[in-house]
Amino acid sequence: MKKIVHVIFSLRVAGAENVCVTICNHLNKQKYKVYIITIFDAVPLAEKLKNNTSVTVISMGVPLNSRFWLFSPKVFMKFRKILKEIAPDTIHSHFWGVGTWILSVIKDLPIKNRIATIHTSGGHYKSSYWFSRIDRNVEMLTYKLLNFKLVCVSEEVRKTMKEKLKLSNSSVILNGIDIDYFIPVNGNAEKSTNYPVLIHVGRFLPAKNHWDIIRSLPVLKKKFPNFRMYFLGVGVKEQLEEYCKENHLIDNVYFHGVQDNVLKYLHQADIGIFPSSYEGLGLALLEMMSCELPVIISDIPVFREITKNGTCAKIVGLHQIEELSNCIVELAGDKKQMRDLGKTGRKIVMEKFSHKQMISSYEAMYDMIS
Repeated sequence: MKKIVHVIFSLRVAGAENVCVTICNHLNKQKYKVYIITIFDAVPLAEKLKNNTSVTVISMGVPLNSRFWLFSPKVFMKFRKILKEIAPDTIHSHFWGVGTWILSVIKDLPIKNRIATIHTSGGHYKSSYWFSRIDRNVEMLTYKLLNFKLVCVSEEVRKTMKEKLKLSNSSVILNGIDIDYFIPVNGNAEKSTNYPVLIHVGRFLPAKNHWDIIRSLPVLKKKFPNFRMYFLGVGVKEQLEEYCKENHLIDNVYFHGVQDNVLKYLHQADIGIFPSSYEGLGLALLEMMSCELPVIISDIPVFREITKNGTCAKIVGLHQIEELSNCIVELAGDKKQMRDLGKTGRKIVMEKFSHKQMISSYEAMYDMIS
């Protein structure tokens, strides 16, 4: 039985963390013994693994808000000790930036198979901030010195790696979701409400552009006074709530926070909105599409890649608030277009973005280079 070690900063509720847990939870139990090592003590997603005896989660216990763990020899020594005790056949990293330097402890360890999944095309890869350049250089150096094989979650991410890290030895394994779980509600039966319900799922980060959504809503209220807007995700939202109060949207907009049962809210929704500035792939978008929700997306390359140039989506310019408002109003008033876009989206996800396809690709990679 082969030993596979996944290393990641934490198991918080976020995209890369969900992908890591999905991979580990569905690998062939007869072929692989799987470990997840986290640097930080935040591991809520470990709950999804509690019934899987073939997966062991090891947290190194560094406090989540710690800023100087990279300068701690104890952390590096503990990480190395754990890896030596496990003696894995493959190490699979989900680290990024300067944090990848902790992988330097494996330089002389007999771990031949070294894989790193790159989960985003934005952030420090695109930033001109001086520390982002340090992030990129350290990451590039780590992968080169330690002979890591890179896996990108989309063609856009692979393009970014080639441009920003000057690394071309990468392959693409598309992220996947459970298409048997994220299904249309009652065969996509008509909703009983006579007003549109919109939804966005994602952490409250600048790149998710929650402000673009909020500022587009006053126009929608004029057409559909009783509309609903659901936000699911963790983060600071007080200023958004204040804007809703000032613009008489407080009865329309709901901040639901982190939810274990996202599917319940997707089944209540009519339209998904995803105006991000960048994404690696966008698991939440795939989940919406899998539920046959028509989606409104920003005009960024990875979203065009996912939706086949908008065949299942309405595309609006990045930060174009008026265009977004008009698009929401138009789509909310056209049930046939909503149904057609939703069905096409579901078909695309079934063809390309099943988690079973993703797992199969990773297993083939583990076996091929072992």
